[in-house]
Amino acid sequence: MRTETDTVFANPDGTLTRESAAAPVRMVKDGRWVDVDVDFERAADGGVVAKAHPEGLRLAGGDGTPARSLKRAAATPRDEARDLITLGSGDEKIALQWKGGLPAPRLSSNTATYEDAVPGGDLVVEATRTGFEQYLTLRRAPQDGAPLVLPIVLPEGMTAKAGSGGGVDFVDGSGETVAVMPAPMMWDDQVDQRSGEHVNRREVAMEVTQSGDTAQLTLRPDAEWLADPRTRYPVTVDPATDALDVLFDTFVQGGDTTDQSANTDLKIGWPGDQEGNTKRVARSFLTFRTANFADALVSKAALKLWNYHSWSCEKRGWEVWAAGAADKNTRWTKQPPMTEKAASSTETRSAACGDEGWVTADITKLAETWSSAKAETGSVALKAADESDTYGWKRFHSANAADGKKIPTLEVTYNYRPYNGLNLQAGAPFISSGGIFKVNTTTPVLRFSTVDTNGEDEVTGTYEITDTATGQVVATVNAPPAPANSTSQVKVPAGKLVTGRTYSFRTTSYDGTHYANGWSDPVRFTVDTSWKPTAAENALGLANTYSDAADITAATSSDSSYASIAVTEENVVSVPWDGRNNAIDVRNALMPNRLTIPEAGSKGTQVGGNVVYTSSGPVDTVVQPTVDGGSRTLNIIKDGSAPHDYTTGFTIPAGMKAVTHDDGSVSLYAEGDENAEKAPSSDAAAFFDAPWAKDAHGNDVPTTYKVVGNTLVQHVGADSAFPIVIDPSWWSTTKKIVMCAATVAGFIFTFTPAGSSARVATAVKLVKRIGVKKTAKLIQTYAKRRKLTSAHRKAVTALLGIAAIKKSCKF
Repeated sequence: MRTETDTVFANPDGTLTRESAAAPVRMVKDGRWVDVDVDFERAADGGVVAKAHPEGLRLAGGDGTPARSLKRAAATPRDEARDLITLGSGDEKIALQWKGGLPAPRLSSNTATYEDAVPGGDLVVEATRTGFEQYLTLRRAPQDGAPLVLPIVLPEGMTAKAGSGGGVDFVDGSGETVAVMPAPMMWDDQVDQRSGEHVNRREVAMEVTQSGDTAQLTLRPDAEWLADPRTRYPVTVDPATDALDVLFDTFVQGGDTTDQSANTDLKIGWPGDQEGNTKRVARSFLTFRTANFADALVSKAALKLWNYHSWSCEKRGWEVWAAGAADKNTRWTKQPPMTEKAASSTETRSAACGDEGWVTADITKLAETWSSAKAETGSVALKAADESDTYGWKRFHSANAADGKKIPTLEVTYNYRPYNGLNLQAGAPFISSGGIFKVNTTTPVLRFSTVDTNGEDEVTGTYEITDTATGQVVATVNAPPAPANSTSQVKVPAGKLVTGRTYSFRTTSYDGTHYANGWSDPVRFTVDTSWKPTAAENALGLANTYSDAADITAATSSDSSYASIAVTEENVVSVPWDGRNNAIDVRNALMPNRLTIPEAGSKGTQVGGNVVYTSSGPVDTVVQPTVDGGSRTLNIIKDGSAPHDYTTGFTIPAGMKAVTHDDGSVSLYAEGDENAEKAPSSDAAAFFDAPWAKDAHGNDVPTTYKVVGNTLVQHVGADSAFPIVIDPSWWSTTKKIVMCAATVAGFIFTFTPAGSSARVATAVKLVKRIGVKKTAKLIQTYAKRRKLTSAHRKAVTALLGIAAIKKSCKF
């Protein structure tokens, strides 16, 4: 399994290992996962693009004549500026502009160099995983100083304002910072060989103004420092930006007052110098997503860092501490609390020693703590064991590093306990009345649905059977292992049960490593060997026997037209008495539907909420409304004279299309849905599950779907051992979207800005721009923990703060 930052491996022992990177390592492009690739290439229109950047990083191509001086470029009218760098798209796009012409850039890996973009200097742009860095490299002292004016076109509602430490914060309408430009720095060519640090640095004064949606940054490097004979050229002037809100890492260093979260480095230890009276000791802070292994049983966890520079090749200790979360305001004088040392290591690597590479720390205990707390994120601090020893100085690649194979990674091996059994049933025929199952044998089959987050596990079910009259346990039976998320079943051994008595059974599960916590709730069944099921009960028994255990019926009533009416949160599903001339009626607020019943008779029999259509011919039919708001139709093919094709009519509403997926399932999507062709999706308006067919021995029988107009045709393959059970199941998922959208619309209609927070006001603007239905889909996406842009996520959280919306928008 993969996400933008995580890769999950299934191990032979049933555990899972999750590698969580501190920044995106892959992204969805053209409907499929691709590795993030921040190397530049030329676009067909002459521009430059990063090959696969999470925010679609794009640069200008060559155009116009470069200005004769930085001073002249700064004086260029604002409306003559051109986009230099764009990040994001649509309403979320940020464009950093350049005044004056630009030469065509020279491309090398993730670096674009606009040579002689200014007299005696180059403009350089480097792509990072979380944004970009751009800087000027001056080969000689500029004659008129080096004023640099950078207009930035911002998304609607965003404001640029002076931030702490001389940087700029980009703030959305709710007042939250969504991007940061740290205080710019400049440095010359002098580097301390032991620490790798630039030793001659200066902060660059920066002013910010804004008119409409365009902010203007004016950088004024210290002209005296630039002209000082002690300044060794080339000089780099570096304003960096960080625009992604994914995970977080940064470092702090004594004497520094600027945000370092956009830096491509993490640092720890003391490089031997001071800023005034303050030692320039460094510490680093990282935050990882930990929700993906919340409540899991962690067996091993390691923090991996790419150590490319150290003061010495001699090993020196460094430590990992549990810490509070850092943010863009974290400084040496404002660090998150470090609460407990989690690990220590002496691993030391360095390019100068010929062995740069991974160093690791065992943080298993800390990961266990995060898991037990069901924490969404986990944060750590890194520090040298002895912060007065220069030999402890180390530099690592941060999450911003261009090479995705060298960014900080949290590697966790874990397993989940299996859950207690669901859908406990006794049979055949697996029919209950008033919650009590009835069997006509003293050796019935007991079964339940296995549930295990580790889909690769096999689950062994343990069944404890109790005589309800005496309270005595009469048998404890273990079933053969069954795949996770399937059906466990066991036959009760002879001599354990007696006819005429009522029993209960409960289950627990074991996945080969861990047991479920406790037992399931018990389910009762009565043994009556004299009971002779009716034809309808026999047909239902066959259908249930060869299909998986499921919570199959939510039927609550019937009337003169419908034998079974099921009311669920999603839909109202009504199954007719006359299945030949009437259809299953599926009602919801947005997309009602009617499903015809293949091979159904004109007179149905209601059995425990199921409707059974028996016949003297070769096919019986069972329709089962489900608690999910769906409808399952099971055809029981009794012999070889039965047809091979079974047709279900359904309605395709205007503006929708039916799409058949590779697994055989069929979904209804809105016309033009770009994701419709990719894979089965629970976000479809409605869908038919992939078809299946089982013969009398429980073996799979080849079967496929084909959509012909407004009908679904299920074809069943060659004759097998009869009876054969086949199943088309229909599910509709639109009602929740409609309810959510209607409530959002009602709130917008009555909204008044007075007394409302800025965040809610901004959210209202978003709704008015994209519409209530798209807003409801954003809320659904948020509820399913899928990625949203920072602005969308903040708007959704603001809307969910409204009680009525929170109540209606539950997904």
